Amino acid sequence: MKRSIYLSIVLLGIGFAGCKKQLDQQPISDLSSSSFWKTAEHALAGNAAIYDGMQKTFSGSFTEWGDARSDNFTYGGTGENQINVALNGLNSTTGTANWNNLYTTIGRANVAIKYLPGIPDLTEVQRNNYLAQAYAGRAFMYFWAVRLWGAVPVRLLPYENVEESPNLPRSPADSVLNSVILTDLLKAAALVDKTAVSTFEINYGSILSMLTEVYLWQKDYAKVLSTTDQLIALNRYSLVPAANYKDIFVTGTTKENIWSLNWSYLVDGGNGLGGKIGSSDQTSNYYIDSIPLLKWENNKVDIRRGIAYDTTIANALQRIIQIWKFYPADVTTGKPIVPSRAQNETKLPFYRWADILLMRAEALNKTNDKTNAFVLLNQVRTRAKANSLNAASYTTQLDVETAILDERQLELFAEGKRWFDLVRTGRVLSVMDPVIKQRQKNLGISQTGFSDARKILWPVSRDALTRDPLLIQNPPYSD
Repeated sequence: MKRSIYLSIVLLGIGFAGCKKQLDQQPISDLSSSSFWKTAEHALAGNAAIYDGMQKTFSGSFTEWGDARSDNFTYGGTGENQINVALNGLNSTTGTANWNNLYTTIGRANVAIKYLPGIPDLTEVQRNNYLAQAYAGRAFMYFWAVRLWGAVPVRLLPYENVEESPNLPRSPADSVLNSVILTDLLKAAALVDKTAVSTFEINYGSILSMLTEVYLWQKDYAKVLSTTDQLIALNRYSLVPAANYKDIFVTGTTKENIWSLNWSYLVDGGNGLGGKIGSSDQTSNYYIDSIPLLKWENNKVDIRRGIAYDTTIANALQRIIQIWKFYPADVTTGKPIVPSRAQNETKLPFYRWADILLMRAEALNKTNDKTNAFVLLNQVRTRAKANSLNAASYTTQLDVETAILDERQLELFAEGKRWFDLVRTGRVLSVMDPVIKQRQKNLGISQTGFSDARKILWPVSRDALTRDPLLIQNPPYSD
């Protein structure tokens, strides 16, 4: 995103300041309606504010929400927060249980949806494309919310009246999925400018990708095949060659990238991902777990191995303290240039073509098309220089699903997918219970394992419970 857009937000920032109070018992500033949302420049700044909200949301929580509770990572130090996350010891004061930034982003989308139609100097195409990004951005944030907390509060209009109660109860997850998330995404698909192809903004391909992931979450495999058919028909995306694999993460603009969250530390500050899994000036909060490490160490021809971590210490199964995947390589040494926390500008890859192929493979398997599921699975493996898998060796649907999930773990490592893969396929307990018991054993504490399937959901933060008395905590957590 351009620096000028963010300067506009700074100059007009008070117009958005109230959005972060949406569930904080404060009204949005009157500036949002009386002196803003009047010109095309305002629309541009309002659109950028949604992405700014996403940056603030995922900078601090992306790793914990999508990977750190899985077998991708284990705790990297003695910090209470990362140990609790790695041992499934979450509670209402765990920092990343807080949804404030997520709802701030939803609030900004709500304001945009209300006021964009009234801006006179936008063309219809421009207005509709901004609206599409606001609807899809709101859906994206709610999709993260329901996967993390289950039932969540829903607000679809700006909170602008101080006399209106800011308190909201939680709406059931299925209701939010069907009446909010899918409704918003289908609106976005109808409104979006289908010629817009920037990978750093929500586009038609990313809307179809979101629909694909939502339908897969709902186990609606026919619709997964339909949306991926539409993605294929766009003829925009393909797997990049192995030699260019690093570019997916460094530039974010390859033929494989569908939507990445752009970042410039000069404009946005450092992406907090660095402090979580690898920076030059801090011990990582999380280290790579032995499970993916052993998978790679037993298949050393896989190019993703050397891109993901330092293989010179992995041979001794030492703890990998930095994930290299997202950083450019030094042209002289070939080793990644690991930035400091303040200069981290990882472009978070929300959707890319390998992810789509593997989601489609999962749906094909579930609809009894094992042959074509393996065609797609082996496309991803072949690009990685890994051996192709023989479909005949996998006799059950569950076996095929396991092969696909194993591939997703390696291909999409640290991309915020693994935890949700385990939840979606009902494998959290079978995978994580023995992993957590081993971690507890290593720490010399009682080996209780995952302990309670209800803890798949995150706790509602104490902060949210205090602010909104209508909220009820997820059992078995207690405030």
